[in-house]
Amino acid sequence: MATSIWSRKRDLVYLVFFIVHLPVMLAFDLTSYYPLSLKPEWMTTLRTWYITTHGDRFFYNPPAYFPALQFLELTLHVPLTLWAIPALLRNDPRVPLALLVFGLETSVSTLVCLAEMLSWGELSAGQRGVGGLGGMYGAYLGVGVFMTLDCYARLDRWIAGQRGLVPVSKKGV
Repeated sequence: MATSIWSRKRDLVYLVFFIVHLPVMLAFDLTSYYPLSLKPEWMTTLRTWYITTHGDRFFYNPPAYFPALQFLELTLHVPLTLWAIPALLRNDPRVPLALLVFGLETSVSTLVCLAEMLSWGELSAGQRGVGGLGGMYGAYLGVGVFMTLDCYARLDRWIAGQRGLVPVSKKGV
């Protein structure tokens, strides 16, 4: 029998993250892919409020690379999220490998977005700070980095155990 998600605290955090991430992607981030005839008005209203409140250029004047990141979200984040939610619940042994890839990609793309956002001169201190875009993108970056390091350490311990090696995390590095 699989170890309960309630006793696997990091996996529980990842589960909550993915449960929140899925509706955010589907109801906000990826709505530009929806045909206008199928897109509910509340999605447009939400996006308008968000842009007005936070000044997030990614959703009204994106840099040339941003549509590629949205496509990556559609083709990697959505399927992986749909897989990860039940996989975390059942303690699937492939979780660390999948989340290592997800965490690393998320960290790199979010770091690029954070650097871009910090270059926008028109943002107020509140929009740029912890209570605004800086906090949103910064928290997302933090989750990605933590997930990457955690899953790397899990895989390193497993590989080390299979090969009779000392895990990197035990070498004092």
